[in-house]
Formats: sequence, structure tokens, C-alpha cells
Amino acid sequence: MADFPWDIVMWAVLAVIIGSAVFFVLRRRIGAQAFRRETISSPRPAQLPKQPGATDALKPPPLPKSVGLEQKATEYGLPAEGTALAQSLARVGSVVNGFSADYFLKNAEDMFARTVKAFACADKAVLKSVLAPAVLESFTKVLDERAERHERVHLELRQIERLDYVSITGVEVGEGPCQIGVRIVSWQVSYCRDEKDVIVEGTEALTEFRDRWVFEPKVNGQWMIVATQAD
Repeated sequence: MADFPWDIVMWAVLAVIIGSAVFFVLRRRIGAQAFRRETISSPRPAQLPKQPGATDALKPPPLPKSVGLEQKATEYGLPAEGTALAQSLARVGSVVNGFSADYFLKNAEDMFARTVKAFACADKAVLKSVLAPAVLESFTKVLDERAERHERVHLELRQIERLDYVSITGVEVGEGPCQIGVRIVSWQVSYCRDEKDVIVEGTEALTEFRDRWVFEPKVNGQWMIVATQAD
């Protein structure tokens, strides 16, 4: 036992202890550096606390809605029962064959639309088919004067809102031809520009028009416009 190399064993144990300590320290440092590199190379976004309304603030604002006139069906107004106008309307059928109070207003609506569009386009052929001679002469005079001044008309008939009976004559014996007055409420964009492109009449804004037109039956059973005026 006296010859056993205790000194060598002691040095070997000491070497194992020192080696283990060094390996443990180096492994921790290498692991920490690897974790740090991974963290730096791929950072995660910071989660900020949600503020009230923050989600809405990130959304784009809504697109503006188109502004314009809400389209509705045309209204047809009949006179109240028992009134003088209602009684005259009831007698129209005795002088005009096949007369219908409801259908007449729809026909008047169609004639109004065709007339104002033809007037804007200077379509004298259409005007001649719906206007009485005196009214046609007045319309034609205005169109000729605009042509001489090189004016251009812009018209958009957006909606015919309502038609109402306002007057009825010629339903009694000896009164003459039957004439029916109708109030027409419409919405239009209507203006006239001169040769310098300046608006000399009307406006580019959507405008309410109130007109009173008078209709008279022709020999062939059709109706013609015998008077027009602002209401």
C-alpha cells in the first residue's frame, strides 16, 4: 500500500473537477449567446395596450355615398270627393270618349317628359306633335333666338314627383272645348350656356319645378298642350 500512487490519483481527480467546472461555465455562456442572437435576429412586435377606439382609427374612412334625389314612384292626385273639381272631372267622360282620370295623369306625365326633353334638344318635330299651334310658335321663337346666340341647353329630368288636377272647363253644354289643367312637380338640372361657356340661364343645382299645363283633346282622340306656365 505504501507504493500506491496517491499523488497521481489526486491530480487526476483535480483535473476532472477543473475540467467539469470549465465545461459547465463555457456551456452556459455559449447557450446564452445563442439565445441572445436568436432574440435579436427575429424580434417579436411589442404588444401595446389597446386604447379605446384604436381599432376604428386604423380603419379607412367610409366612402362618401352618392348624393342625389331618392327615386320614388310618381304620385297622382285626384280631387277630393264632393268638390266642384271632382264633379267636373266626373263629367269629362261625357264629352271625351274613353276618358279615365288615372290614365289621363299618366299620359300627361309622359307628354310632359317628352316635351321638356324635346325643347332642350330643339326637336321641333316632337314639339309639333304635342303642342297646340300657338304654344309651338312661342317655343320655336325661343329656340331660334338661342340658336342665333349660339347657346347650348343642358337638361336632366331627374324625377316627376307629382301630378294634380287643378282646373277643368268645357264639360258643360255650350262651354266650348274641354280643357284640363294639371299641376306638375318635377326635379331637374336645367341651364343654358352661351358661346363663351358661361351659364346665362338656370343653374347646375338640382331644382324643383312647379308647372301648370293645360291639355285639350284633339279630333283624333289624342291630347295636345294648349298652355304652359310656372305655378
